[in-house]
Amino acid sequence: MSRNRLAGALLFLFIPLVLVLYLRMPLGLPGSLFLGMVLMFAHRFVARPFMNRHLGRRCFWCGCDLSGPGVPAPFSSRRETIKARACSGTHANRLIAFARMVAAGRLVVFLLILLPVLIYLANALLTIAGHGFFPLDTARAAFKIPIAIAVVTLSFAWPLGAKLTREPAIDVPAHNFSLLGIATTLWVFRIVGLFWLGQAMWNALRPS
Repeated sequence: MSRNRLAGALLFLFIPLVLVLYLRMPLGLPGSLFLGMVLMFAHRFVARPFMNRHLGRRCFWCGCDLSGPGVPAPFSSRRETIKARACSGTHANRLIAFARMVAAGRLVVFLLILLPVLIYLANALLTIAGHGFFPLDTARAAFKIPIAIAVVTLSFAWPLGAKLTREPAIDVPAHNFSLLGIATTLWVFRIVGLFWLGQAMWNALRPS
C-alpha cells in the first residue's frame, strides 16, 4: 500500500470512530457525543485538504496512485467543481455514473442519511438535558436503519447512473469518498449497511 493510500485509510478511520462514539457511547452520553461532534466537524478540515492535494495524483474511483496524468472525471460538489481524475476511462465512466446517481437521489440522501443524523444528535442533546423525545435504543434504530437502506441501495444501484444524462454531482461531503476511493467506500457501505439491517431484523424477530 502506498503512503498516500495509507494516509487516506487512516483519515477514513475517523468516520467509524465517530459512529462508535455516537452509537456505543464508550465515554458516556455527554462525553461521547461531544467528542463525536468535535471529530465530525473537524474531520473535513483535514480530509478536504487531503483530497485537494491528491486530486491529480490518485484515481478518485479506486484510490490507486496515478502513474501518469490520468483521465479527467470532474463533478460538482456544493457549487464547487471537483477536478477528479481516474486511472482509466472505465474508472472515469464509473465515477461519473456514481455522481449522476447521487445527484438523482439528492432528496433521498437527505431524508435517509442527513435527516436521521440531525434527529439523532438533537435527541441525544435533549436527552442530556433530560428532555429526549426518543429512548436511546429507539433513536439508535431510527439512525441506523434508514442510513443502512440508503447506503446499501446506493452500493448496488449506482451503475444505473450510466443511463442518466444529468450533471454529475456529489453534494454529500465528497472528501469522504476520496480517502479510500469510491469503489472501496461503497464496499464498506455495503458490508456495514447489511450488518445493520441484519441486526435490526434479528432484534425485531427474536423473542422478547
